[in-house]
Amino acid sequence: MKKIQYLLVLALVGLFAASCSEGYLTQEPGGSTITKEQYLRMDNIVEGTVKGMYTMLYSYGGEHDVFGQRSIDMYGDLLCGDMALKTRNYGWFSTDELMQTYGRRGYYWAYYYDFIRSANIGILSLSKTQLPTLTFDEAKATDEELLRGNYYAQLLTMRGWAYAGLSRTFMEVGAVGSELAVPIYTEEDAAIDTLLGRPRATSADVYLRIEEDLQTAIQFFDAYKKVPRASKIEANIDMARIILAYSYLNKGEYANAFKYATQAIDSGKPHLLPKAEVLTTGFNNVENQNWIWGQDVTVETTTSLASFFGQCDIYSYSYASAGDVKGIDENLYNEIKDWDIRKNWWNNYGSSSKKNASNYKYAPDGKFYSAKSKTLQGDRDWLSDNIFMRWELAYLIAAEAAARDNNLTDAVKYLTEITKLRVLDGKDTEYTAWESTLTDLTTVLAAIKHNWRVEMWGEGYGLQTFRRYGESVKLGNNHLRSEKNITPTTIRIFTFELPTSELEYNPYIREAATGETQIMRQQ
Repeated sequence: MKKIQYLLVLALVGLFAASCSEGYLTQEPGGSTITKEQYLRMDNIVEGTVKGMYTMLYSYGGEHDVFGQRSIDMYGDLLCGDMALKTRNYGWFSTDELMQTYGRRGYYWAYYYDFIRSANIGILSLSKTQLPTLTFDEAKATDEELLRGNYYAQLLTMRGWAYAGLSRTFMEVGAVGSELAVPIYTEEDAAIDTLLGRPRATSADVYLRIEEDLQTAIQFFDAYKKVPRASKIEANIDMARIILAYSYLNKGEYANAFKYATQAIDSGKPHLLPKAEVLTTGFNNVENQNWIWGQDVTVETTTSLASFFGQCDIYSYSYASAGDVKGIDENLYNEIKDWDIRKNWWNNYGSSSKKNASNYKYAPDGKFYSAKSKTLQGDRDWLSDNIFMRWELAYLIAAEAAARDNNLTDAVKYLTEITKLRVLDGKDTEYTAWESTLTDLTTVLAAIKHNWRVEMWGEGYGLQTFRRYGESVKLGNNHLRSEKNITPTTIRIFTFELPTSELEYNPYIREAATGETQIMRQQ
């Protein structure tokens, strides 16, 4: 039944996913046997759209470095240098390591707009009868009515999340006003068969769309809380709050970032990864208590070599085990304190006396490793689960937001909630000495930045941390790239230009008579 369900939702989503080659503007599925109107009249259309939308998080894109969210996480972490690629025997992800990521623009664009399109189709389908409301009699509501309200919250969350993803990729840090950003599409646009595109909205309007979607989603999750969450791949109220908090942090509205991050933390649900499990979970099991959002990888859903573990885990049959190690930056690794248990997340095999150990130096063999085997290439099933969000994220958002809002007490409080669980046995004195240095905002902000880079390594937060802090970084020697000194404010590659497909197929952008468009068209 599980396999049949996935095939159904994949087929439904395939009808309306935007084409990478033609941008967002594909109107009808080529060769399809049903039209959009027929699709919208199908039974269980909302359920199919919601479930199908999540499959895009891990969909194989035809190349072994294109597999949904976890590949996008890797692009960013490699681009900013926190993740290092030393060799390119096979070539996957080498363009990201070499900062030649202009080819990624089209994938980022299509990926996030696919979610927006699916969310808009789902919301449009809900509105064909009546959109759920916040004023309803819960005691008299049917299961179907409750489920529709919950689906509405999920669709809004994922649309807000997708626009937030676009804001971190195609918008400059600090752009919160009249600067032109990306087009905004809503469910009203999904109803227009003749729609050829939309003009670029301002950065202020993009943030407004993110905030309205996520704030409304939070209200609906709360109102329809009787609906149980089927699995951790589904959006829920914790996700909506943390996505909103992260968006506010990147926008520079620190009071709101702190508000929503701490609302999530204070919900009574958070479970940080305990010290006893820091080196034992392998970040490979969706049932881990600190995972908020993740995918249970099954035989039906695995993308095999084209997956995070197929690229990064030396204990899986992978490109990393075959020599193309995606490891932690050498300088970042050396900055990790001796009291910090997280140093053992990397380089265990590489620093050993085992045969060919140096080939695996700085590999994440203590953080991301197979759930099945701890021998080189021992796992050939690729069933380790995918992580998309965990509770530590909320604490780091709260800590940084507090620090940037000159609230030293709360900044130290939320940072040390994590770090006190990352102390090696017998190193309490050293940790206490480090904690005693957290007495001024400059020191605390630097410590928070370090923890973003270490705690969340390989989870897709490195690039935005790099952009948000705006500080130059000197990389270690375990990189393919020759340029080891990188500065986010001077290298344009860290903020993507619009993809060529959008410039060609969206008439509102193609025909915009601006110097900016003409310059971008020539790139």
